[in-house]
Amino acid sequence: MNVRAGSRGWLALVFCAVAASMIGGGLPLAFAVAVGLGLGLLHGASDLHVVNAAQRLPFIACYLAAALAYLALWQIASAIALVTFLLLSAWHFSHEDELFEHPSERLALGAFIVGAPAVLHRQTVARLLDLASGTHAPSALGIGLASALAAAGVLASVVLLRAAWRKGDGRLAATLVATLCLPPLVGFALGFFVLHAAPQTRTRQRLLGTCKLGAYLRLTRPVLAAAALFALIVAAVFVRQEHTGIRSLFAVLAAFALPHMLVLPRFVVARPSPTH
Repeated sequence: MNVRAGSRGWLALVFCAVAASMIGGGLPLAFAVAVGLGLGLLHGASDLHVVNAAQRLPFIACYLAAALAYLALWQIASAIALVTFLLLSAWHFSHEDELFEHPSERLALGAFIVGAPAVLHRQTVARLLDLASGTHAPSALGIGLASALAAAGVLASVVLLRAAWRKGDGRLAATLVATLCLPPLVGFALGFFVLHAAPQTRTRQRLLGTCKLGAYLRLTRPVLAAAALFALIVAAVFVRQEHTGIRSLFAVLAAFALPHMLVLPRFVVARPSPTH
């Protein structure tokens, strides 16, 4: 993707984020599903292709087992599942090295993606976390987690905004500000995609020699179809417990994220990036 096309795509994404935020209703959740869950998980769709062919069956078995076990934990002990999900996500995002080179900035990025939505919207984030964890979670869990996320988000924002200023990267700075200011579902989806998922998708494309997005999508099409079916089944189960769809969204994200974060590194095979 050239710079001009990348800029157009970024502008279109930000425009949709702002429009969803202003119109409200079900659009923020729809944006979070489409961008955070749809586009955002594209980089994980190629997990199977960075594993040695001889290890793919054990990998698939472990991947599915981890996803199902985490969904069971979300049903049995949702507070533990939610806190684990947030901590692991921050840890995972801190390994992003496409945008930031300094270790302190990468660490701040992990805290920012998870914590930034709570900086200006602490009460809303607390409500979302309460919905995600269910009725059996401790009553103070949501506000406690939201307060901790907000504190982490403030510190991370200072570090990353200074880095964006130093780099002279206006688009990065605008993304950081939008992630902070937009409603939490929209802000998280935008930050997650632009600051982590999109760079990682480009890395996977280079790694697999599918520099054109169409080729990457053709390669990962069977996995994407299976993932969509899995997401629909999980969402149908969880939406019966909490009808706004927030619990379903968190459960589906967690089911995809946990094996991507914990199972893949035990199977992945390093490959040289193509030189053409």
